[in-house]
Amino acid sequence: MNNTRFPPVFTTARQSFQAALADARSTQERILHDLLHSNAASAFGRRYGFERIHSYADFAARVPVHTYADYQADIEALAAGTPGVLTTEAVTLFEETGGSSGGAKLIPYTPSLLAAFRRAVLPWLADLAQFRPQALAGRLFFIISPAGRSRSHTAGGIAIGNGDDLAYFGADTAAWLAERTLFQPELMQQQSAERWQWHSARVLLSAPDLSFISVWSPTLLLTILNTLQQQADSLLATLPDPARRRHVAQALACTPMDTRTLWPQLDTVSAWDSHTAAAPAAALRALFPHVHLQGKGLLATEAVSSIPFSGSPWPLLAVDSHFYEFADEVGGIHLPHSLDSGARYRVIVSTQGGLYRYDSGDCVHIHGLLGGVPQMEFVGRNSLTSDLCGEKLTEAFVQAAMRQVDAALPQQALLQAVMDNPPYYRLCVDAAVAPPERAQQLAAALDHALGANPQYAHARRIGQLGALQAAAMDDLQTYAAGLHRAEQRLATRKVSLLLPPCVLPDAQL
Repeated sequence: MNNTRFPPVFTTARQSFQAALADARSTQERILHDLLHSNAASAFGRRYGFERIHSYADFAARVPVHTYADYQADIEALAAGTPGVLTTEAVTLFEETGGSSGGAKLIPYTPSLLAAFRRAVLPWLADLAQFRPQALAGRLFFIISPAGRSRSHTAGGIAIGNGDDLAYFGADTAAWLAERTLFQPELMQQQSAERWQWHSARVLLSAPDLSFISVWSPTLLLTILNTLQQQADSLLATLPDPARRRHVAQALACTPMDTRTLWPQLDTVSAWDSHTAAAPAAALRALFPHVHLQGKGLLATEAVSSIPFSGSPWPLLAVDSHFYEFADEVGGIHLPHSLDSGARYRVIVSTQGGLYRYDSGDCVHIHGLLGGVPQMEFVGRNSLTSDLCGEKLTEAFVQAAMRQVDAALPQQALLQAVMDNPPYYRLCVDAAVAPPERAQQLAAALDHALGANPQYAHARRIGQLGALQAAAMDDLQTYAAGLHRAEQRLATRKVSLLLPPCVLPDAQL
C-alpha cells in the first residue's frame, strides 16, 4: 500500500484542469481576453490595436499568423533590455531552442508564461499521483533541460536558462520533488558524452528504490542503459553495498539486462512515444516489460500544447494554458472545439510570453474530441524538418550549415537520419565528387557546423546522437527517389535536402 503524502497543490491542480476541460470554450475565451487586456499597452498590443479587439473574430482579423522570423526584431529588442515590447509584464529569462536558418532562437519567459506551463505540468503530475501512486513513491529521475548547459545572459543582462528545472513545477511542488529526485552536481557539470552517460548510469544504479523516470527522448535513456552494460565493471565499483553489487552484476549479465532486478520498484517511464520516437519507445518497452511507459504530450520551449491525462488514451489539449488555434492542410484556421476527428492540423498558439498567433510548425492528428477537447497525437513538423531527439534540423538550417563547409555541398550531398542506437545522421555524398576519404572530412566538418543548433550540440555532447557519418553513393538521386512511394516519385521534381529517416539492416534499437 502506498502511503506517500502528496502536496495539497496536486489536488487543486487536477481539479482546476478538470474544470477547464468541462468548460473548454469558456476557458479559451477567458485566456484570450486576459492576453489582450493585459498586454494592450505593450508595443505589440498598440501596433495591432488590442484595446479595440472584442472577440475572436476581431483578433483573427487584426493579428496575422506569425512565425519566429516575424518576432525576431522584437525579441532582439527584449534581449537588449527594452521593456514592454511584446508584453507589459517584464521578461524574467529567455530559453534557447533550435531555429530554422540561424541555428538557435531565444524565447522570452514572463512569470505568467511560467504559470501557464505549471497549469499543464502540475495536472499531469497530479493525475499520475492519483492513478499510479507507486510511480511517485520512491526516488525520481528527471531530465528536463540540457545537461552541462552553462547559464549565460543576453546583452541586456537577462538570463538565458532557468537554472533550476524544478522551478517549472512551482515552489511547493519543487520542494517536495527535490527531496525525492535523484540529482548529483556532476550531472550538470559533465561536458563529454561518455562521462555524462557514466555519471547518469551511476546515479540510477545507486537507487534500488527508483520508481519514476522522466526523459524527453527515449533514445537518451537507451544510451544510458547501453553505458550500464558497457561500463559495468567501473559502475559496480561505485556501489558500497555488497548485496546491491551482487544483484546489479547478475542483472547486467542477463541478455537483455534484467531491469526488474535493477529497479524492482520502478513503476513508470515517461518519454516521447510518437513520430520518430515510436521505434526507440518500443525498444524501451521491451527492456522494461513490467513498467508503464507513458507517452508525453506535446511540450515545446515556446508553449505546452497537450498533456497525458486520465480518461483519454491520447494526450489532451492543455486547454487551461494558452490560447490555441489549428490550421488545416488547405489554410483554414479553426478553434479547438470545431476540429474534425481523423484530420491533421498545425498548432497555432498565443502565449503569455508574447507570442501571438505563433505558428509552432507542430502537426497533430486529432483522434477525437472529449467533451469538445481535442485528443491529439504529435505527428511531425509542418516544415521540412528532421527531429530524432528534439534537435529540429530544418532544411534551411542544414543548407546554411552545408554551405559553411563547402559552397557546393548542397548540390552534391543529402542528409539522412538513421534510426540506430544511438541514432545519428549520415551525409550521403555523390561518389563522383567526393571519394570516401573526402566524404568523411565533409561529414566531420558538417557535424561541427550543425552544432550551431543548441539541441543538436547537446544531443551530440551527451551521446544521444552519434557522430555524423558519410556514405559515398554512385547514384545519389536514384537512391533518394527510391525512398518515396511511387506516386511521390512521379510527382517530385526536386529531391529534398533532408531525406526521410531510415533503419539500416544492422541497426539494433
